[in-house]
This record gives sequence, C-alpha cells and structure tokens, in this order.
Amino acid sequence: MTVSVAEYLGIRTDMGFEITPVTAGSRQACPFKASPCEKVAQGKKPICSVRDVGDDNTLWISCEHRLCSTTQDLPLTDYQKLILKKVGNRIYRNLQPGDLKVAREVRVPVESGSSYSADFVMWRNNPLISGPLSPERPVILEMQGGGETSQTGKLTRHVNNWEQGHASLSDPVNQVGPIVTNAWRRQQEQFLVKGNVALYSGGKMVFCIGTKIYDYLMPRLTVTTKFLDLRNANWTLALLVFKESNPANPPPVPADRSIPIEIDDSKSLFTNYSSFVQAITNQGSPCTSLFNRPYEEV
Repeated sequence: MTVSVAEYLGIRTDMGFEITPVTAGSRQACPFKASPCEKVAQGKKPICSVRDVGDDNTLWISCEHRLCSTTQDLPLTDYQKLILKKVGNRIYRNLQPGDLKVAREVRVPVESGSSYSADFVMWRNNPLISGPLSPERPVILEMQGGGETSQTGKLTRHVNNWEQGHASLSDPVNQVGPIVTNAWRRQQEQFLVKGNVALYSGGKMVFCIGTKIYDYLMPRLTVTTKFLDLRNANWTLALLVFKESNPANPPPVPADRSIPIEIDDSKSLFTNYSSFVQAITNQGSPCTSLFNRPYEEV
C-alpha cells in the first residue's frame, strides 16, 4: 500500500503550484464549501485527497467535504453547484437553466423513532411543465466519494517532514492506503434505510461514489446478480461514479488549482433498487463444512 498527497487545502500537488503550510488550529477557508477548513481547525493536516500509487494513481477523496458538502445554513458555492448540476444532468433529461432544485440535510424519519438525514433531496422544477413541479420523481442524493486511509500517523509525519523542508509533498508514502471496505460498510445501513424511505415516498435513490468504491462493490454484487440497465427506463437506483478528469493530461495551470472531477459514465449504474438490495444480501454461498467439525463441551 502506497499513496501520495494529491491535494493540500484544495491545491493539487502535481503541477508545481506554490503550496504554503498552514498553522494547525488557524482559520483557513475551505475551497469546496463556504466555511473554514474543519481539519485545520481541529489541528489536522488539510489533505483533501490522495492518490493510490499502487492502483494507477487512482484518486481517493479523504475529506468528507471534498466531493460536495451539505452544510444547511451556508450558501452553495460555485463548486458545489457545479457538482450538483453534473448529477442533475445525469438524472434528468434536457435540463434548462433554473430547472434543478435541491434541499439540504433533509430529515429522513424511520418508524423506530431514530432519524437520518439525506445529504440532498433533488427535484426538477420546470415551469414549462404544467404544475409547480414536473412529474419526474425526486431523489434522495447521497455523497460518498471516498473515506479514511490506513496509517494516518505516517501520512501526518510525511506532511510534517514537508513542512520542515525535508520532503516533497507529493512523494510516495509507504504502508498507507485507502480503507475502501470501511467507506462502504459505514454507508450500508443509511443507504438501505434512506433508499426504502425514498421509494415508499414516491422517489428514487442516487448514490455518488468514487472509482475505488465502485470497483470494490461491483465484482462482489455481480457474481449473483445481473443488473438491468434502466438508464433510459424506469430506474429507481443510480450509482454515479466520480473520477478525476483526464488524469494523464492535466490542463496547463487552470484558474482553479484543485483537481477537476467528473462523472464516469462507463461505470455509473442505473437499475432497480430492490435488485441492488437483494444483491447486497445475497453475498456468500453454502458451505457444507461450516458446521461439520469437532466440538467441545461447555
């Protein structure tokens, strides 16, 4: 397992941009949402994303606010609007300016009395269609582009060495890797609950994930299930996969110094929610030797 720091406080490390170390606990603007960077405020290193050096430099988002944060009481930034429009253009056809509407941190009640919140609820509001809202169904939209890495202490020490002038920020860091399994397991319960509520309420479920989560999930799920491609039909679940835009040919000094990301249409999935849930629960196969073994009395 080896990674390299891909973005530090929103600045990519592979294009020669000047990057200045920040002071832990200071107030630094987050480049992806309209508020200060929470990592810096907590005394952590502002690593937004890393590259999995052992996996073709695949981008792994390591900050929960990097893909599209959902802070309810702050205005959406231009970056957040861009990401949401990318999603909307995949969900709804022929979007016109002003069509797309979102609500943030929407409470999703469950019968047990507990409650969840949806990152976003998205709907198409088209005045050209009769009525205040179009007949197209709304969606619960969840954002899970990545997650944590292993051996975060090693990554922190590497950044410390860079701050002291003893290393390059983009140098490989050995024995550190994305923990893809945790990223998916942490979301499964919420995914299942919110998806059920969305369908019961007449909506759909959309889950935005990164390349590595998709590559981890699909080989396991397609062993037992062949998903119908309902992209142009009545789908109820969509997996939209975000990837780095043209990683082999980065643009020459863009105005935005962060790594551009886009939806990977070759990997995104539009299918039936019930089939997807069944594929999750169908993991494993019968094992005749599981209970055929010596036992000891207790």
